Amino acid sequence: MNYLAHLHLAGPSTDLITGGFIGDSVRGAVLQQLPPTVQHGVLLHRAIDRFTDQHPVVRGSVARMRQRFGRYATVVADVFYDHFLARDFSHYHDQPLGDYAAAMAALLGKNVDTFPERSRRFYRYMVANNVLVSYANVSGIAEVLARMAERTRFVSHMDQAGEELRHHYADYDADFGLFFPELCTFASAERAMRGFR
Repeated sequence: MNYLAHLHLAGPSTDLITGGFIGDSVRGAVLQQLPPTVQHGVLLHRAIDRFTDQHPVVRGSVARMRQRFGRYATVVADVFYDHFLARDFSHYHDQPLGDYAAAMAALLGKNVDTFPERSRRFYRYMVANNVLVSYANVSGIAEVLARMAERTRFVSHMDQAGEELRHHYADYDADFGLFFPELCTFASAERAMRGFR
């Protein structure tokens, strides 16, 4: 899953939210240098990613786009799923998406100087461009993936992701509807196992 999902699935704990946000940027021994509760957030992020990558519905989404995006198909699927979460955010959260995005920006901003550089860069981009809210529109998703395409080592064709989403919108929407409730249940159980609600 992508940033919006990881923030949402971390629940109300500030430290889990922080760990979820920086999870992709934490490597090796850096994990042990974080406060224990933030480590739980990183580990929750990783557990969510494993669950997602192994889920048959997600694998179906990835297979649908594999020919177009190759090794980047899983990245595109993650961002597509964030679109459907953003579009239907009121179904999953009691706060409107715009208010939630502002709250996350304020919460993360308190400690952004301690984040790994990759996470600091994305935080600044996210806030400047209201990225979490832009996910609710296909054009916003297309823009995010086009920017990602500019930074990949290999040809990714992610600049074509908007076209892919528009062409197979109903299919990806259905996939998300089947998958995401299961992921929410899984994340809630993982938080409880780690002593968080």
